[in-house]
Amino acid sequence: MYEVIASPFLDDSLVLRPGSQQAVKIGAQRYRELLGAAAVPDAPCPPWLVDAAHARWGLDLGGRPLAGTVMVREPSPYGYGRASYELNLGCNYDCEHCYLGLKQFKGMAWDDRERVLHIMQDAGVLWVQLTGGEPTIDPLFNEVYMLAWDLGMMITVLSNGSRLHNPRILEVLVAPPVPDHVERVRRDGGVLRRADSAPGCVPAVHQGPGRGA
Repeated sequence: MYEVIASPFLDDSLVLRPGSQQAVKIGAQRYRELLGAAAVPDAPCPPWLVDAAHARWGLDLGGRPLAGTVMVREPSPYGYGRASYELNLGCNYDCEHCYLGLKQFKGMAWDDRERVLHIMQDAGVLWVQLTGGEPTIDPLFNEVYMLAWDLGMMITVLSNGSRLHNPRILEVLVAPPVPDHVERVRRDGGVLRRADSAPGCVPAVHQGPGRGA
């Protein structure tokens, strides 16, 4: 499991650590150095990367091989940096302000989802937001999340928060690989009750990761 990602991003090149919102700018020359070293078996992490990772994240990469430690993304001729992926159009809530209307569950088959994520990778997408509908009710949420991770993407999950305590969801949201960011509904109970008619929505949102099963 890799520790950091090295990738072009728009007009720059970055090293990022999943689970952190901090990055290190490395420039095109050092990115090309990593890209070339990634093709050499047993090539070590270069000293400048070891120093930068320790200074930024307290991460010790000294003596570790580049392969398996650093996910070096291939450059893309298309130059996209971010994408938002609606996993489905369904939701377990019925908020009156929601733009989805009927909220009928409609999601692609796995083969099509794989193709979409690989297209994003080929287009240069470094940050991907997983949303919906409610992404965590999608039966393939974990699989989509893990493939995005394997392809070297920084992941944000946009959720209503109702299933963040679910053990299956916690498999990917708490234990590594962790998402770059989880955005969830933040309302006081009175506002949330007025916005949504689903029984139990308030305690479900407030339960959150690590507060139940």
